[in-house]
Amino acid sequence: MPATVRTLTDFLQHSGEILPEVEQGEIVLRRRNGDDLIVISRKHWEALSASLLALAGAHRTAQAGSGEASSQTEWFALPWMSLLGKDDREACLRELTLAAIAALESGRFQPLVEAIAQWRATALATWDDARRQDEPGYREDAPSGLARP
Repeated sequence: MPATVRTLTDFLQHSGEILPEVEQGEIVLRRRNGDDLIVISRKHWEALSASLLALAGAHRTAQAGSGEASSQTEWFALPWMSLLGKDDREACLRELTLAAIAALESGRFQPLVEAIAQWRATALATWDDARRQDEPGYREDAPSGLARP
């Protein structure tokens, strides 16, 4: 679904009706005597910015030829990515790349926001699991296998 297009005059006169549409995606405000304006929510902008910075960092790392031993400073936009394993980081970058491209093409940013939130939760769960493995009794609540009947 392409971005919603309104005139700047319509926006100024009916902003209360138009602003709730920003939660669905960007709104393009057409102006007669100037460049169009784009209205976007902060959470959508932050998701897009963080994704693009993470992708730029990954590209810079790939260009430098560094492998898994690369510094964690490359994840400055999404620091929690350093908590993911190498395969998960690559999967995360692939998914965020596709979601960022789709957001830019469609003007709908919510799937990108959700993808970032889900990967962040995965990274934090991975970190928490790794941190707790050395605690006594950690495996007591682990599922145990049952014999087949």
